[in-house]
Amino acid sequence: MKKWLFALCVALVSAFSLWPRSYEATAKLTKGPKIAMSISPMFGIHSDWKRKIFVEYSGKRIAKELMSDTGWWRGSNLYRHTSGAYVIHEGQGWCFSFTLEPLEFDNTPEVSCVKNSIIRPTSDNISPYYRDMSYLGLFMESSRISDEQRIYFTGADQTLEHELPDGP
Repeated sequence: MKKWLFALCVALVSAFSLWPRSYEATAKLTKGPKIAMSISPMFGIHSDWKRKIFVEYSGKRIAKELMSDTGWWRGSNLYRHTSGAYVIHEGQGWCFSFTLEPLEFDNTPEVSCVKNSIIRPTSDNISPYYRDMSYLGLFMESSRISDEQRIYFTGADQTLEHELPDGP
C-alpha cells in the first residue's frame, strides 16, 4: 500500500511539473505604458485560461485579475480614450480603464463602453463602435500559435478593430 501511494504521489508531482506555463503578450505602443496580458491554463484538457493584465509606467507596475476564460473570450480590444485614459474592452466581460497619472485602474468615470447607436466607418483608428475612443489593437488567444506563444497582441496598424460581443 505504501509503495502504491508513493508511486501515485510521484506520478502526480511529475504530471504537475509538466503542466504548461503561463503565456504573455505585450502591446508595443510607440509611447506610453507597457501593457501586457498573461494567460495561465486552468485545470482541464480544453483551452480555458486564468487571465491577468499588467501595466508598467514610469517605473511603477499595477496588475488586475480578469475574468477567467471558460470559452466565452473572443479577444480584448485596447483603446485610448480622449480623456487620456486607456481602456481594455473584454466584450462579454465588459470593460475597464486605467490612468497613468496616477497609475491606477478604474479611475475614469467619463469612459463609456456602451456602443454607438449608429456604426460609422472612421479613419485614424477612431472606433466606429465606441464614443471618444481610438483603437490601439487586440489581445487574442490562438491555438494556431506554437506551444511557446498562445496569446498575441496585434496593433491597429496591422488589423482592423474587431466588434466584440456586448457586455452584461
